[in-house]
Amino acid sequence: MKKEVLKIATIFLITIGVVLWGLNYIFFGPAPKSKAAGETMNLSFTPATTTVAANADFTVSVLIKSSANTVLRGGKIKVNFDKTMLSFKSIEYKAGAVSAGLGNTTADAAAINANGFVDIVAENTTSTGGVLPAAYGVELASLTFTALSTTASTVTMTDSSFYSVNSDGSLFDTWTIAAQNLDVNEGGETTGNVKLNLKLKFQGINKKPKDELNFIKGKIEGMIIGTNEGFTSTTEGNFLVKSDDNGVWSGTVGIYLPQSALGKKFTLYIKGRRHIQKKICDSVPTEASPGTYRCPTGNITLVAGDNNLDFSGILLLVGDLDQNSIVDSVDFSLVKNCLGKSDTVCVSSSDLNLDGIVNTQDFSMILVALGIRTDEL
Repeated sequence: MKKEVLKIATIFLITIGVVLWGLNYIFFGPAPKSKAAGETMNLSFTPATTTVAANADFTVSVLIKSSANTVLRGGKIKVNFDKTMLSFKSIEYKAGAVSAGLGNTTADAAAINANGFVDIVAENTTSTGGVLPAAYGVELASLTFTALSTTASTVTMTDSSFYSVNSDGSLFDTWTIAAQNLDVNEGGETTGNVKLNLKLKFQGINKKPKDELNFIKGKIEGMIIGTNEGFTSTTEGNFLVKSDDNGVWSGTVGIYLPQSALGKKFTLYIKGRRHIQKKICDSVPTEASPGTYRCPTGNITLVAGDNNLDFSGILLLVGDLDQNSIVDSVDFSLVKNCLGKSDTVCVSSSDLNLDGIVNTQDFSMILVALGIRTDEL
């Protein structure tokens, strides 16, 4: 009798346990997973270098790029500057909103200039947070300073931290932070300041998109043509361009060249954040059919100051979505798996014509891109 009662009790307890486990799974789902430690967050200024006359204003963007796709909830950065060389003028938050009472605003200019640093403290005010794709950087804020002299100085970013929320409601804030500096008037007045005022045209974008910011990666390389003595200068960095109503994108990138290189012939390599790198040798290139422009030798003369380069006569072809310098099955799969979707992650990675949805137009463009073997390096 006792054995029978024990058996019934055991079965009853097991049954209750199974039911409770089932209800827990139904209502709360499987055990939550947290983000992996060891991810990195890279901070940079664009432009990374600038030459400014005394008493002149200049604006830089603070860019943030993660090593893996993440949903960013907020973060802080301290931007340090030499208050004897620079004067803070204004700040504009681009991704998210200033954390009231914590982050600096333009109204804090007097205190900022007395301290010599700007506290950027921002938070995403949406219920879902802001998606930060690993494929490219996002502009967190823009800062405007006034140069008090032409003496060289460096702007740094320190005391930075960011956080997202794990699926179990806990905070994830263990990114390894890597920050690049901004060099102002680097090398003093002996260094030539070269500004490239660019106009660009991207495949499939024929009007101003809703998201009018795009990040372009450029590489400049040059050689003195017609002599045995050569000069080569290479620089890489991100810079912003904005679109007009017709889909022509304009922006300025600053580079440094020594006096011996000014006036010489250069080749420019331009690459969009989802695009195939293009070698450009002419200041105003044209092509009969989209994507057919080719050039053997650099013929772009770069001088100190402004250089107006109208590249809108040729198309920068789309295709390298993960920015690994080739168009392959990974890029194809990104678009294929997002067909018909308009969520933030898919639009960020695969909306090639920036119309707010991944559709057959994007799919057709990636199919064409697969016929191009590698970047034109």
